[in-house]
Amino acid sequence: MKKDKIMAKSCIVYFSQTGNTEKVAYTIAGRLQGEGFEHVTLQLEDAHDFPEAYADADILGIGFPTFFGYPPPHVMKFIESLEGNGRHAFVFTTYGGCTAGDSLYDAARALHERGFAILGGLKVEGFDNYPQSIWLKINEGRPNELDLARSEEFAALAIKAYREGRSLSPEALASSNLFFIKKRDKPRKETMAAMRKKIEGKVVFNKEMCLFCETCKKSCPTKSITTGEAFPEFSWKCIDGVRCFQCVRVCPGKALLYEQPISDKEYKRFLKGIADSPEEKAKPYVVA
Repeated sequence: MKKDKIMAKSCIVYFSQTGNTEKVAYTIAGRLQGEGFEHVTLQLEDAHDFPEAYADADILGIGFPTFFGYPPPHVMKFIESLEGNGRHAFVFTTYGGCTAGDSLYDAARALHERGFAILGGLKVEGFDNYPQSIWLKINEGRPNELDLARSEEFAALAIKAYREGRSLSPEALASSNLFFIKKRDKPRKETMAAMRKKIEGKVVFNKEMCLFCETCKKSCPTKSITTGEAFPEFSWKCIDGVRCFQCVRVCPGKALLYEQPISDKEYKRFLKGIADSPEEKAKPYVVA
């Protein structure tokens, strides 16, 4: 059954650490607005203050960076708080060019379980902002103009699918990467922990270098950095234990440093071992 084009509502809720996912979110939003949708774009941290924006949206988009092949845990918690009631949704992720893993599949499956009809999923390569990847310049310059053009193309196809009343099974967004196929029935927390253990370094705080500018506090997505008497105080609550290293990236005084756990050669070998096949990477989106 075809949907009426007039006065349909859409909302995108996204989490973006470094701006990659945000670029994609606003590219898709532009297409939705251009197609006549009454649209709102919200950062995840603001979503709970404006539930009316997404509670009755005809189309809901959820965007996030991929963390070790899966959606960030707090994004999944947000999805699990929603009620779809037959409404439509799509998912999109940005990833460092190695693998998007099962991030689209996990998010779409959770939305489907909450009662949403899934329009499709989009994965976009971005500059890998993991500390070791930054100085190795892995995927530098992404997302580029072609990536954003594909994002707009995805949005157009998703809108068409919505208007024609089509949807797909979340399984259509599952990765063909053998590593994630083998791990698909395993607890996500265990798989992420096993991957992180090999490459996750520590954050070292040098008080002598601290400018007490609180840039780290302002940028922390989980608000786990607070104002102390002389220096910021770190609870290291992070994203359910998964460090995003945003504080390291933004510190102007270089008081927060990343302690590299493995050599660059070993790091590249690790990435190669979990990388998507050329065929998987060549499939940026799936739409109903």
